[in-house]
Amino acid sequence: MNKLNALSLALCSLYAACSNAQQSPQTIRPWQQFTQNDTTIPRLSVAPDIDGELTATEWQNARVVTDFVEFRPTVGGTPRYPITAYVAYDEHFFYVAAKITQPFDTITDRVLTQGERVWNEDYFGLILDTNHDKSDGYLFHVTPSGVREDGLVNGTEYIAEWKTLWYAKTQQQDDGWTVEIAIPMQSLSFDPDAPNWGLQLRHKLSSPYVQSYWNLNNPNSSGWHASQTAPISGLRELDQGKGIEVKPGLAYKDSLEESSFEPSLDATYRFTPSLTGQLTLNTDFSGTDVDEIEMNMTRFGQYYSEKRDFFLQDSQIFRFGGMDDNDFNGMPFYSRRIGQGPQSGVLDINWGTKLTGRIGNTDLGVLSVNQERDGNIAETTQLSVARAKQHIGERHQLGAIFTHGTADDSAGQTLSGMDYRFEDIIFGEEQLIANAFYQSIDLPNDLPDSDSKAYGLAFKMPNDRFYLDAKYRYIGKDFNPALGFVNRTDLKYYHLTSHYRVRPQTGWLGDNLNLYQFRTYYKRWENTDGEKKGQQLFLQPLIIQTKSHDYFHISYDMYNKVLKDPFKFRDNIQFAQGEYDYNQWTVFYETASDRPVFASGRIVKGDFFDADLTRYSMTLNARPNKHLYVQLGRHMYYYERAGEKSNMYNTRLKVNIAFNSEWSWNSLLQHNTQSDSFSLFSRLRYEPAPDELYQLSINKGYDLEDGWHDKKAVFSETAVKLNYTYRW
Repeated sequence: MNKLNALSLALCSLYAACSNAQQSPQTIRPWQQFTQNDTTIPRLSVAPDIDGELTATEWQNARVVTDFVEFRPTVGGTPRYPITAYVAYDEHFFYVAAKITQPFDTITDRVLTQGERVWNEDYFGLILDTNHDKSDGYLFHVTPSGVREDGLVNGTEYIAEWKTLWYAKTQQQDDGWTVEIAIPMQSLSFDPDAPNWGLQLRHKLSSPYVQSYWNLNNPNSSGWHASQTAPISGLRELDQGKGIEVKPGLAYKDSLEESSFEPSLDATYRFTPSLTGQLTLNTDFSGTDVDEIEMNMTRFGQYYSEKRDFFLQDSQIFRFGGMDDNDFNGMPFYSRRIGQGPQSGVLDINWGTKLTGRIGNTDLGVLSVNQERDGNIAETTQLSVARAKQHIGERHQLGAIFTHGTADDSAGQTLSGMDYRFEDIIFGEEQLIANAFYQSIDLPNDLPDSDSKAYGLAFKMPNDRFYLDAKYRYIGKDFNPALGFVNRTDLKYYHLTSHYRVRPQTGWLGDNLNLYQFRTYYKRWENTDGEKKGQQLFLQPLIIQTKSHDYFHISYDMYNKVLKDPFKFRDNIQFAQGEYDYNQWTVFYETASDRPVFASGRIVKGDFFDADLTRYSMTLNARPNKHLYVQLGRHMYYYERAGEKSNMYNTRLKVNIAFNSEWSWNSLLQHNTQSDSFSLFSRLRYEPAPDELYQLSINKGYDLEDGWHDKKAVFSETAVKLNYTYRW
């Protein structure tokens, strides 16, 4: 209890300090002429036909937007091609349409598979901040071929795996292309009494690279951040129907153990327009994208992001302490702990419930899942998490999290934690984010000398020109949450990273470069008694991105590592206990992805503990047209010490075939000599409408320890899956 009191006092002190932070006197900056005032969005009495063809009568009552401004590479420039957008709504949908006037042969449009990431293509899109708190929002993109991409914007993080139901159609003409978008109110969470939403409209031209936006709040922040949205008003009497969504599914699975038909059901009910309940029964994740396996050159476990739809819905609510997919050690809730166990592997989920959304100024998330018990699948176990975040004004958030349960049900482990977040603009245009957290585990039979707590403090200035990130984290030797992610315990961690970026506008540099940049970071690891575990100094003296979007950098790493125990890296290479100093050089080059063939290469030369290291990584991509994409990647690691050599290879082949915007066939083959494994994932997908999906998937894995000819099947599953979404 004393620890929680101390934490509360520390958080209150940080809150007071941030609240009293002084800003420089307000000055009018040139880019502020592109900041939009509150814009009223008209209500349509007749819904437009979403077919991609803009007709004057359909959109004559919509808000017309033509004042787009270039954001990259030149802040405040005139877009290369004229853009006319239309914004409107009715009780059921939020509508956006646009006409991009440009020569047909200048359009970059090479993707046909629905759901594929389209950030390297031409696209038009929007960000909706339905809470108008500038902290999170929904992102929607559409390419000239009508390929839709959606995701969540959580502060400065983009969660691409999130998906929802929405509609878009496009048409291409000799003088450009048109797009019409309809986003169901039932796909959004919002407070019906809120006077304002936030909206950003954006267009991306791939070649030459130009980003254009409707609103600019801060050129030092990325244009897709929720903080860049403009206030819109006038939305009233919105209808989310009865708030019921039912998604039945049927899968036929043929695996090594058995063949069976497996029905599943996902159901959603909106208790209020901003509070959603979900139920999943006999949850089926067949056909979900598999992980792309990387070499693990450390002694610590690897982190993989969530890909399953049930856990991705409103997943940003469960984020804690500023941690994300790039900063995860100490994470109290890691949803991939559910449905998996160290003893049994994949565990079937019998049922799960989730309640997410907002009540007043409080974000709320509650999740509970019943699954097979790890180590004894004939029995079940219950795993639960609860999360709340209270918004205090526009700049502060105070939150709490609780988790309970373990995969093997061996002990009733409970975690509790508190966190605080502050976000503001200082010095006129510099974004500042501060996070603090404390969490602890209540262990059965807790010993007096146990240390089951973790806490941390971080300050970040995620700005375009000057970036700074400083953090401190403490992870006790017994802090290992059953539903979280921790791959290093007994740890004090210090981290400082910074970059300085210049986007030249004039002269030879302005004619040839998008940017040049210097980047550096320092990391230090200690045990909780203050004894050094290691440190790293990273210097990247030169990063260049050309006008053609080629990318080059050179870097130098200086490592100091302390091994308390021997590290068996390979059968013939083991590093003894002791302290090691070693260095590595890296050169990286990547060609622009808007070409039919593009590639990247990396060379690393130096040491690895007391062994010599040479690494070559090459990725070759071919996209000759919008129907075919092929990627071949090869990562080669060569180690030598005292005449002993050890080589490791990781090879990946990806083939995506899009027959049209409804039919696609994607395959991924992976071979990894570190784990002596080979895997194949192939999926045929038919999506005739956003609410209808049919899939045939094959997922196989082999152990190659005894060689290719004596390979052993580790897993094998062939699945046919049908899903349809019904809404009322």
